Amino acid sequence: MKTRYILTLLPVLLAGCESLDVPQSPAEPCSPVSYVNHPRHQTYLAELQQYRRKANAPGSLLLIQKPGEPRWIGAVGKSNLAYQTDLRVCDQFRVGSITKMFVAVATLKLQEQGKLRLDDRLATLLPGLKGRIPQADQITVRHLLSHTSGIVDPPNESIAYQLSIVDDYQARFKLTTEQLLTTYVYGKPLHFTPGTAWSYSNANYWLLGQIIEQKTGQRLHEVLDGWIFRPLGMNDTYLDVRDDRNVVRGYADLYGNGRLYDVSHWDRADTDGGADGGIISTAADLATFADALFNGNLLAEGSLSEMVKPTLLPTCPSGDCEYGLGVEHWKTGLGTAYGHNGGSVGIEANLLFFPKNKGIFVLYKNNGNGSDKSLMDRLMP
Repeated sequence: MKTRYILTLLPVLLAGCESLDVPQSPAEPCSPVSYVNHPRHQTYLAELQQYRRKANAPGSLLLIQKPGEPRWIGAVGKSNLAYQTDLRVCDQFRVGSITKMFVAVATLKLQEQGKLRLDDRLATLLPGLKGRIPQADQITVRHLLSHTSGIVDPPNESIAYQLSIVDDYQARFKLTTEQLLTTYVYGKPLHFTPGTAWSYSNANYWLLGQIIEQKTGQRLHEVLDGWIFRPLGMNDTYLDVRDDRNVVRGYADLYGNGRLYDVSHWDRADTDGGADGGIISTAADLATFADALFNGNLLAEGSLSEMVKPTLLPTCPSGDCEYGLGVEHWKTGLGTAYGHNGGSVGIEANLLFFPKNKGIFVLYKNNGNGSDKSLMDRLMP
């Protein structure tokens, strides 16, 4: 299981900074469905409440979907501490790197349309990158999707990248993907020869977003909306940058003293609109996506097989990198699950599909630290 995309250096970099953003007013009402009559409501709710307490999160969401019982969604705690707003099952939240699954689907659909191949070279697809990214003529689409390109990962590796968010999040929010690549990626040496090792990099997906836009002549958010969101009826999901007052606020214990700070402005500056982690969605919409994807309603059978096939390299533990094409492989008590973890300073989100019983698991909290997710082993069988 690969859990990445958390700005791990920020607590060190802050060094006493107290000037944090004023929280926005509460979100507009959504229409929550009640699950109190679900046969396992009390069991699931108790597990979710325990998870929230152990994670020290203001609020948490959980979705369980399994054969033989109706879908259940629960929400506990707060979405906005300043206004003491209750978290609701229908609330929208940042999903972080779960976004990579959607971008991978769009890339594979381009292959199905004959507009690219997984073995096409980066320098061929984006000729302007030749000489700007080392070995761009050797890096393939497959390498980008599977994190085997060797390209650096600014959000997790660059102090300068992280400081740019802390120092002036509004300026960082205005930077284009090309400007991010120019500042933090171009000219930087690769970690390894493409295809020889595995190293998570959000920059891989910045580049995939550019490839998709170049091949379609549309903005990435338009592609995802037209190919995935609207066809599946995911009406509460989007990638384009919008007013985020309807999005759950994100929090972090920046100094390790238990005090939570609203860091939504950093999350927004770092992720909103980005191909690496910019989607905003709901628990129900994420389940709809996973259901459609893994049950063969979004991609052809061959494409889905390519997507979930494990990346095998001698440099990975036991030879299994636990990653496919935009899909993490989680080792669970119910066998391997496919999906993705997403995280930023103030959020953690998880989406998993269990092939053994076609179950779907969504877990979210508005606190950016890691968490013990063993409740899925108790709840998904």
